[in-house]
Amino acid sequence: MILNTAISTIMTEDVIIVGAADDLRDVAITFNNHGIRHAPVTSRGKLVGMLSWIDLKKMPVADPDGMIKSNGKVVVGELMTHDPVSVQADDTVGELAEILTENDFHAVPVMEGERIVGIVSTTDLIRFFLESLS
Repeated sequence: MILNTAISTIMTEDVIIVGAADDLRDVAITFNNHGIRHAPVTSRGKLVGMLSWIDLKKMPVADPDGMIKSNGKVVVGELMTHDPVSVQADDTVGELAEILTENDFHAVPVMEGERIVGIVSTTDLIRFFLESLS
């Protein structure tokens, strides 16, 4: 049954990971250069957040007072979603579908234990279902 398929079979393995202290402007350039819409965020090697293209669109043009700064720059940690939902590589497509339909986000990091091994999005899930129907 297709709902029992492991997430590892549909995830993107070449995931771009950004740091919580990274400059948002640099990360926006990375998103543009690689055509990505979501990235897991780490701090000290641990998953601490998710950043989306929608989050980046909220980035202020000028640095307002109160923004977290590192060396005078606005950082990822200011706009990311903290404590993101993640899935394990051996979780099923059915479990992923439930998570994505019950929440207001479109991508989750895929883990093996505490290590990020990929990312999976609603687009990956829809593509998988379409391919399964043909």
